[in-house]
Amino acid sequence: MTQKMPGIPTKTYALVSQGRVRKADYFYFETRPDNKQPLAIVFGGYEMCQKDFEIRRRTYPYYIIELGLKGLCNLTINNIAHRLTFGTLAGFSPGIPHHYKADAAAPFEHYWLAFVGTEAEDLFTKSSLARLGSINVGKDTISLIEQIIAHSRQKTPYAQQICSSYLRILLLSLPQAPAPPKANQSRATLTYQRCRKYIDENFSSINLPSQVALACDVNIRYMSRLFKLFGSTSPHDYISRLKLNKAANMLLASNLSVGDIAKEVGFEDPYHFSRNFRLFHGLSPHNYRKTHLGTLNSPIGS
Repeated sequence: MTQKMPGIPTKTYALVSQGRVRKADYFYFETRPDNKQPLAIVFGGYEMCQKDFEIRRRTYPYYIIELGLKGLCNLTINNIAHRLTFGTLAGFSPGIPHHYKADAAAPFEHYWLAFVGTEAEDLFTKSSLARLGSINVGKDTISLIEQIIAHSRQKTPYAQQICSSYLRILLLSLPQAPAPPKANQSRATLTYQRCRKYIDENFSSINLPSQVALACDVNIRYMSRLFKLFGSTSPHDYISRLKLNKAANMLLASNLSVGDIAKEVGFEDPYHFSRNFRLFHGLSPHNYRKTHLGTLNSPIGS
């Protein structure tokens, strides 16, 4: 049997699990069960389910994400019910009981991926799927999954690396919904994000973290605690690192002198700038430029 669908190549699909899956197109990678890569896809594919599609598992050895394409399926993950339809992304981790049951009035179609890796747990948790089970996604996320499916089917050169990179982007770009029911925690997250955004947009002109706290109407000590909690660094270090990375780019992309670059990124004292630059990048500004560019574009007095 053949059928042409958007995004699905016309071909004969293998009949699997008679009475459960009507059509399917699967792919497989050679990923070992004891895989030690940061992230690796094991298998996945497309399924058009029958009206009586139902799977109940006590556990599963891989991380799973799946995207609803058409129809409706009720998915219970660890006793919590989710309704999957077009644009719904769902997922669960190894060891979690789950139960799929298609809606007979609207047979379900979906993409799905199984993956593992030393960083899989952390990435899955950051995606918010570990906590929410399912979320509604937009066209960018759908496009990422379509890219993964396409490269995996065709086994393009470096397909595993390409697909794992897309998967990493997908997991890290999923909506980060606030954690219930701790309202104070979600407010803290929003405050941290507001302060960090202000720094990202103004760091070159910021001399002290207290300027950020004042501009964002936040107590300086509270802001420092938030940066330690959510960013694992201090506001001062965060600002300094942005300045020094901007300086590194300017050293390699402009003919400005070291002194001018120091002023551009907010260091009034060029010696203080050079000392901090060396501590962060391992080379003085002059040697950093010389190492990467030689003397071709280095201005006199750099």
